[in-house]
Amino acid sequence: MNPKESIALLKGYKTNEAQFEIRLDANESKNFLFPEGISNLDIEINLYPDNQATALRTEIGKYIGVNPEMIIEGNGSSELLELLVKTYVDKNEVILSFEPSFSMYPIYSQIYSTSYIAVPSNKDFSLNLDLMIEYAKKYNPKLIFICTPNNPTGYLIPKEEIIKLLNQTNALVAVDEAYMEFTNGLSSMIDQIQEYPNLVVLRTMSKAFGLAGIRLGYLLGNQNIIETLNKVKSPYHLNSLSQSVGVLALKKVDLVKENVLTIQKRRQLLELELSNLGFTIYPSSGNFLFIQSAIQNFDKLLMNKGILIRGFLGDLKSYYRITVGTKEENEILVKRIEEIIHENINNH
Repeated sequence: MNPKESIALLKGYKTNEAQFEIRLDANESKNFLFPEGISNLDIEINLYPDNQATALRTEIGKYIGVNPEMIIEGNGSSELLELLVKTYVDKNEVILSFEPSFSMYPIYSQIYSTSYIAVPSNKDFSLNLDLMIEYAKKYNPKLIFICTPNNPTGYLIPKEEIIKLLNQTNALVAVDEAYMEFTNGLSSMIDQIQEYPNLVVLRTMSKAFGLAGIRLGYLLGNQNIIETLNKVKSPYHLNSLSQSVGVLALKKVDLVKENVLTIQKRRQLLELELSNLGFTIYPSSGNFLFIQSAIQNFDKLLMNKGILIRGFLGDLKSYYRITVGTKEENEILVKRIEEIIHENINNH
């Protein structure tokens, strides 16, 4: 049985399941919230989960200062990105985003047979919102994905630039703030939700909260958008375990803020060390660094030394994304990179 045409040509999202001593490829954080594990969750697993995730949305609302009515929960923010495409974009209507950015935007676009158009980044991987506005006027998109800080480059878009875009387009603008907690928060668009009927903001608990394993994200928008998305989402889409762990985690926000500060310090140190080793480092506001290396197949050489980082293809062939690890992981990373450089010199 052949799949529909859009799926036959689809290149899916691939993860590397091989075992590595150190994994710095997926921007995960360490399990700092529940190092002892999670026990005594009072869940009636014989019953369906709360379809509205009421307790969870209440805690999220407290955390970000938003009315829970303006929040919809999801199986990671990825489910909510897909839900936006599924709900708002018809076949052959246009989705715009920058390139490079989160690889799931074009994948969801292709699955639903929409027309995906990528706006190129500047040479230094900063993002030109005036160019995005030009594309929006030309192609009349239904949906625009803006990732800030951008994955994989780490570039943080100034808030006033996104506001300028919102004022110049009728498209639904989805601001993906998966990494916003690693910044000072001043560029977040959360406080603009009431101002712009065409704005939604997405967040995740996979990054700063270190809870990638429970697949928990959320989206903020005006009531009209939330009601519409609630009609389309699958019933009972977020299981009771994820909801309960999310509630527990949101009561430990002080620990999250502490962890973020630690990661920011480690990021600065790693940036300095890699820069001293001759890599080109791009300014990052995430829990990762985007770098360029003159060493051929740099990621493969690191894999041979037990460390997994994210490599890219095509125009980004000499570029890599490295998650900021623990103090020990970063030290081992730098040491093994020094070995690679030393071996490379000897081989030439």
